[in-house]
Amino acid sequence: MTTEISHVEKPAGIDRRSFLTRLVTSIVYAAVFLGCIFIGNEFFLLPLFCAFLCFLGCREFYQLASKNMAHIPLVIGFVIAISLPLTAALSTLTDLAPITMLAYTVITGMLALLCWVAFTATARIKDAAISLFGALYLGVPLASLILIRQMPGGLIVVLTTLISIWAADVFAYMGGSLLGRHKILPKISPKKSWEGFIAGMIGAVLIWIMAPLIFGSYQNNTVLVFLGMLITCAAFAGDLFESRMKREANVKDSGNLLPGHGGILDRIDSMLPAFMLVFLIFSATGMALG
Repeated sequence: MTTEISHVEKPAGIDRRSFLTRLVTSIVYAAVFLGCIFIGNEFFLLPLFCAFLCFLGCREFYQLASKNMAHIPLVIGFVIAISLPLTAALSTLTDLAPITMLAYTVITGMLALLCWVAFTATARIKDAAISLFGALYLGVPLASLILIRQMPGGLIVVLTTLISIWAADVFAYMGGSLLGRHKILPKISPKKSWEGFIAGMIGAVLIWIMAPLIFGSYQNNTVLVFLGMLITCAAFAGDLFESRMKREANVKDSGNLLPGHGGILDRIDSMLPAFMLVFLIFSATGMALG
């Protein structure tokens, strides 16, 4: 009698050509992203870069979420998404709290969508919902990135978050390719394995433990390990969310803008929930790495 073990496969091995393409694209993308992070609000560069990502990401989201983009109120969705990181950056010039400014932006956008549904004969509720969710899916995390950057020691927190996500991605790719046998959700993301997930978590935790040593600050290692694990889980959830969208849309990539990676969403999907989680943790606890 033969006993079958579900979702157990031989490791796929590393495709060198694919890995090199991904690596080169990642280096170029990381250089641009990190340059904007370092410069920050100087020349309004980081907010403008985030707004640009919102535009590109929303476009891909709407293409994945709806077979006919003509039914979606695209202009309203794009305006909400782009306005969120810009509003977060401009909040430093007013006496209003950043969260209040962001709330005004979301409320204004919801009122605009409500009016669109009420006064447009061909409007459908589901299209308004897609428009709003797509805008918030991109706009809120990238606004969170702006707010983290504005915190005391925010540059270090942002850099550590990004590097830990990228480390988790590399470790997960290597671990899954060399050791991956037990698939997590093969119907949604066939290449994701528990071995790759654990390897990715180890990579992220190592970065968070090393960060205080590099930047000359002190944090409890237990807290940093827990933080690295939480961020890995959030990043993984973001990855799976986008994988489910692509599966439902029956496409391999969200776009073709980035060689070896696909579209913008394929590159930032794991960052989006991680930025929100980091903002919540650091703003609520007052933690700092520098």
